[in-house]
Amino acid sequence: MRLYLLLVAADVAVLLAAHAAAGGLRFGNAFDMQAMHLFVATLPLFAVAAFIANAYAVPVLLAPWESVRRGVKALALALTAAVIGLFLLKAGTLVSRVTFVAAAIFAAVGLAVTRWFLGRNATAILGGSAYDVVVIADGIAGYPDAGCTLFVDAADGFDPVSQSPAALDRLGRLVEHADRVVIACAPERRLLWAAALQGSNVQAEVIAPELASLRPLGMARHHGDPTVIVAQVPLLLRDRVIKRAFDLTVAATLLLCLAPLFALIALAVKLTSPGPVLFRQPRVGRRNQQFEIFKFRTMHAALGDTAGHRSTARNDDRFTRIGPVLRATSLDELPQLLNVLRGEMSMVGPRPHAVGSRAGEQLFWELDKRYWHRHAIKPGLTGLAQVRGFRGATPDGVDLTNRLQADLEYRSSWSIWKDIVILLRTAPVLLHRNAY
Repeated sequence: MRLYLLLVAADVAVLLAAHAAAGGLRFGNAFDMQAMHLFVATLPLFAVAAFIANAYAVPVLLAPWESVRRGVKALALALTAAVIGLFLLKAGTLVSRVTFVAAAIFAAVGLAVTRWFLGRNATAILGGSAYDVVVIADGIAGYPDAGCTLFVDAADGFDPVSQSPAALDRLGRLVEHADRVVIACAPERRLLWAAALQGSNVQAEVIAPELASLRPLGMARHHGDPTVIVAQVPLLLRDRVIKRAFDLTVAATLLLCLAPLFALIALAVKLTSPGPVLFRQPRVGRRNQQFEIFKFRTMHAALGDTAGHRSTARNDDRFTRIGPVLRATSLDELPQLLNVLRGEMSMVGPRPHAVGSRAGEQLFWELDKRYWHRHAIKPGLTGLAQVRGFRGATPDGVDLTNRLQADLEYRSSWSIWKDIVILLRTAPVLLHRNAY
């Protein structure tokens, strides 16, 4: 509650200061009536927009950049509503455009700075966690008491078997101000604790360590039976539509612009070695389904390794005369724009690997069981791992681990803006020391 009130007060103060500064800039008077009237009109619009944008949700308050994003989004919604209102009321001449634009800029900067500062220092400002967590250990010796506001040994205060009014009263007073109550007990006593806490008006949770191996994401139901959610779709339908539209636009534009370069490379491949222009190889894509990837052929046709058992070396004896040049400049990857148009790949995503790819002597999925998790989204021409420099051969296990960590990070935090940034960051790493 203190954090809520502090952030609301900070937002109001920023809006007031922004309009005062705009009034001072335009009229030489920080408390010019036109600027103050604009502030009074903007404030309720911002309050409604902040509610719509969830700008005051507790998880947001503790995440500095998300707090900034939602605060600025609320401001943008409020200003848009204000412009529409001025237009409909034909009152545009009553507000100085300089005042309006200056107040918007000052407010955006002020909200970004104050929200980032409060989010970054929320724990220190509160003097502890934003949540009150009570942990009750029932017959679990040595259970850690870290990460909670209050740790209780059930033997000292409450036995769930005895659900008398007096006992339940003690339990209710114990958890009265808690945001979460976590119970650590033997499996046979979980039902007793669940029954005791059903009327406590608090979020109660029972620790079930046997589920840890499933890495559950949540709970659901099927025909009345509880189920454990172990996997989810990383991108919602709206996100998939946005990403696909972006892929089609970029891939089609690049194919059109680079058509002459495609023709020159195809001619060079054909003239320097016999065989097809394109190399086709099975790769693992979304849903762990295999597809055929396209590349300009850089190796002699008779020596190609479609299974990918042998990693490409810097001075590989299988290269054609033009092969090293194409691989060093990443030009051999250009035909994958066709895979993007076909819907098998995306412009940005985890790079697809051959089914026989190895790190050292182990297959990728033998080295790390999380390997298959990266295929919940489409593979990409480039990805977060590539712009971080994780590309080329994988002689050691760490070479795969670094890429896998980046791929899983990308999967869990996708946004169209991240795709754009990764594409822009790809250009400098096309000529990379590991590109061979």
